[in-house]
Amino acid sequence: MNPPPQYHKRLPLDQAPLRSLRELEFLLGVERGVLRGLAKNSRENYAPFQQAKKPKPHTRITKPAKLRDIDNPCNELKQVQTKILNRLLLPVTLPHFLFGGVRKRSVREHAQEHLGATTIVKMDIKSYYPNVTSKHIYHVWKDVLLCSPRIAGLLTQLTTCDWHLPQGAPTSTALANLLLASIYGPVLDACAQRNIVVTTWVDDLVFSGDDARSVMELVRQTLADNGFKLSAKKRVILNPRSAKVVTGVRLGKTQLRACHLKLREIRAGIHNLELGLVTARGRAEDVESLRGQIVYIKSICPADAAPLDEKLKRIAGDGRTSRTKAKVA
Repeated sequence: MNPPPQYHKRLPLDQAPLRSLRELEFLLGVERGVLRGLAKNSRENYAPFQQAKKPKPHTRITKPAKLRDIDNPCNELKQVQTKILNRLLLPVTLPHFLFGGVRKRSVREHAQEHLGATTIVKMDIKSYYPNVTSKHIYHVWKDVLLCSPRIAGLLTQLTTCDWHLPQGAPTSTALANLLLASIYGPVLDACAQRNIVVTTWVDDLVFSGDDARSVMELVRQTLADNGFKLSAKKRVILNPRSAKVVTGVRLGKTQLRACHLKLREIRAGIHNLELGLVTARGRAEDVESLRGQIVYIKSICPADAAPLDEKLKRIAGDGRTSRTKAKVA
């Protein structure tokens, strides 16, 4: 069950609110001159690039990979942002409904919240990070975390780029979570009244319960009131007869299972290795990628991972033996 909805009005702080530059210097271990310099030259401290999604081990590339924009802070700024994350943001106790990017909360635990539900509604905030503005982040620092206006302004400059939340900055996910927690109150209240389980994985919104559909318009309106839109393409309603997958985890009748698509992908990758077909990155890299995916499957459902693990070990073992013999020869 979700906790009482009162937390959206003020989040519990595990430390006193920041009121002065001296306190900020002390907590971060960085002189104010350095902080001001990084904040003043915020745009110059980013080197944007586009990143393609990594290919799956069995995939034969037939069209260009989809690219996403990464703002990419410079090393000095990234180090300061990491200190802001570790010393100012991570100590904040977040509400139970937030899962993505929260320490000790996993995709497995997220899916577990919805196990046994007859109806599940999944929605997605469209282009969330680019639409989180500097004004939003200033609100988080000043009104949610109760920093003084001066400190809130400086921290906003240090954690935003071109007036938005930067993709690739260490602080972005934590700030995105805090912002959503601060505006989600009407949705949380309605879900509590209608016995609807509500969770989020950063910009993925999930609701389960017999009346889950009833909050869809309220969710849309709440987000719209704060400058956000829902992605129409990613809206999914799973009825009692639908196969239910939440953040890549399949909800069985009584336990969590690996989703069928992920299992098929791994089987296809192992089959291609068996046939001697590998991607451009090479056999060793494909094997390691598959091992990592099987470890993930094991964390969800060991029974689903066991046959895959056994087969990959046999094939990878043969491969290592062959390479070793070749080197000796």
